[in-house]
Amino acid sequence: MSAYRSDVASDKVTYDPNNEASPYDETQELKGEDEQIIAPAGTTDLNDVQLYGYNPFEAQKEVKDHDFVDFKTMGWFVAGLVSIAESMGTGLLNFPNTFYQLGMVGGIITTAGAALLTYFAGWIMIDFRNRHPGVVSYPDSGAVMFGKWGRIIFGGGLVVKTMAVAGSHALLVQSALNYLSSHAICGVWWAFLCGVVSVLMSLNREWKKTHWLSAVSIICLFSSSLIVLGGVATQPDSVLVKNGVPIQWRATPAKPTLISMITAVSNVVFALGGNSAAFSFAAEMKNPNDFKKSFAFVQFAGFIMYITIGAGIYVAGGQYVTSPAFSMTQRPVQIAAWSVALVTLMISGILVVNVAAKYLYVNSLRSSPLLTSKGLRARLIWVGFVSAIWIAGFVVCQLIPFFSPLTTIIGSVFTTWFSIGFCGVMWFYNQHPYFAAPGEVRRIDTPFKVFLFGTAILCILFGLVITPLGIYTAAISIRNGYRTSSYKHPFSC
Repeated sequence: MSAYRSDVASDKVTYDPNNEASPYDETQELKGEDEQIIAPAGTTDLNDVQLYGYNPFEAQKEVKDHDFVDFKTMGWFVAGLVSIAESMGTGLLNFPNTFYQLGMVGGIITTAGAALLTYFAGWIMIDFRNRHPGVVSYPDSGAVMFGKWGRIIFGGGLVVKTMAVAGSHALLVQSALNYLSSHAICGVWWAFLCGVVSVLMSLNREWKKTHWLSAVSIICLFSSSLIVLGGVATQPDSVLVKNGVPIQWRATPAKPTLISMITAVSNVVFALGGNSAAFSFAAEMKNPNDFKKSFAFVQFAGFIMYITIGAGIYVAGGQYVTSPAFSMTQRPVQIAAWSVALVTLMISGILVVNVAAKYLYVNSLRSSPLLTSKGLRARLIWVGFVSAIWIAGFVVCQLIPFFSPLTTIIGSVFTTWFSIGFCGVMWFYNQHPYFAAPGEVRRIDTPFKVFLFGTAILCILFGLVITPLGIYTAAISIRNGYRTSSYKHPFSC
């Protein structure tokens, strides 16, 4: 047996200095059903194990029982609910255009393939976390695999990606309220209001306390999507038809180009890439390994919703689909759909920002009693991190004229690798014999291990292909935007 052991459900580690067996020796029998060996391969320094060998949310439980917030309270269903709301926003109404770009058959196959690939990428992430219970965010996994610089690079990427998402949500809320109010005030104020309200709705640090927001967000998202679908399906064809060309949908792409295909595939992967927040959610579950069940629920629900809305609106609107699909309907329907979707726009942005804020919060207070304190100081630190991300997102989205293609570049680099690419790296780090510590036995000797080996390779290849193509697509968009003078001035109303 190994000197380092943990119980997956409790995230606790014990150390036996008299047991010198190699960590991660998969040939050794475990005493308990839920026990796993968690010391990093080759680790001999107990301090390393202490840092990532236990969940920091449990560190003060016995010492400070009188001033302790129990973060580990989520079951698999609540975790799945929060994960759906965090990963699925009004991007759902971009899917009809994705089906137009890929064709009906291509859209269904791509959506199913992306759902499966990201699910097993998430499976790899949870296996990785089970061996390193101290990993409560993506940058922590970077620290385990690559040391200090891994944490810095992954952490910087997570924060930059989240600031971009915060800015995107602020702009979407700005567009929605501009439309609903007929530009009653300068749109910048709507974006600013979005940030203020989001901070006020983010006072709770625990993920479980966002489950009611998550449920409301999902209901409003599906409701607004059904309003658009119903509006497009029942309105006269004349609302969409131009030059007498009838509405028509195709099983295959009509005029595929490299840029359109890469953009469509990337959108599908980004939409189904909710596993990038898996570490954060699993860390606050009663049994973190149950997130595999949660994420199966997430991907199944996502697949059904994306297929229903994407294919349904594409069939009803054909080649006249827009992105997002709100503008395909008449004004009364648009007002109803935007009004309901506005709730989802706010909540999904809040949840995404909270993922990065939780990383900053834990990284700053990992060894401090303040991490799980009920006190005002701990709460102010949390609100400070949330506010900083929203302020940065607001300023950047208003300041940079080509913000939209910039978010594509950021997504191609970070979202692609956080959702898929680095998951393959994690599998090799934890499971492949080449990376085993001296004396450690690792074998790829079962069909499922072979399957995950192939999945890991596919994840890495996907990241290597999509990243440069996504950057190229965004660069072309920026060039064309400047050529046509389509960009607005900073802080333009």
